[in-house]
Amino acid sequence: MPQARALREIERGIELFRPIVHLNFAIGRDGRIAAFDGQPAEISCCEDWRRVHHLRERYDAIAVGARTWIGDRPLLTARRERLGREPRQQPARVIFAGRHACPVVDNGRRTFVVGAAAAGRQDIHPEGVCFIPTEGHDLRSPLAALQEAGLGSLLVEGGPTLLRSFLVQGLFDVVEVYVRDPSPDAARQFAHHVLDALPPSSSACVLGEGTLLTFEVPANC
Repeated sequence: MPQARALREIERGIELFRPIVHLNFAIGRDGRIAAFDGQPAEISCCEDWRRVHHLRERYDAIAVGARTWIGDRPLLTARRERLGREPRQQPARVIFAGRHACPVVDNGRRTFVVGAAAAGRQDIHPEGVCFIPTEGHDLRSPLAALQEAGLGSLLVEGGPTLLRSFLVQGLFDVVEVYVRDPSPDAARQFAHHVLDALPPSSSACVLGEGTLLTFEVPANC
């Protein structure tokens, strides 16, 4: 559990100047990496969707990148039809916008937009959206700002560009990948082929019509 790892770090005298970060995504048979609001029938099965929505109600916020936000218009909610009951809570929304304008519609939930000045235009954001300015690709500063704003945990469901940034910079605590292949060995090979920045080893379990891979976190993260 990410919270358990954070507790171990605190006991060792290491403060995490960022939220706990859980990278979570799915890979289809065509090699496409999907955020979990986009074309679910092609990738995730019912069992995996249930797992994802349990995660969503546990984390303080869900993060996606600009392409996912603009292209898929994801709801980023925990949903009753996936859980089989009413969600206990709904996460905040975090959009890593880069230099893209990512219009936001107010839905009553806390929303954070991280990006360059062009992404923070007030005419495309309703009052109450928190803009976190940043330049370049370094995620440490905006993650520290998100923690300062009260987000202690972050579920990242972005596309390959955002996922790669978290992986390459070592800013994660858990990585889970659902691969639509019931063979753990084949799923591992496929996952590394699609996203070579993944850590080198993982545990695997069959989940519904595919395999859920959980990757080890490098010691220097």
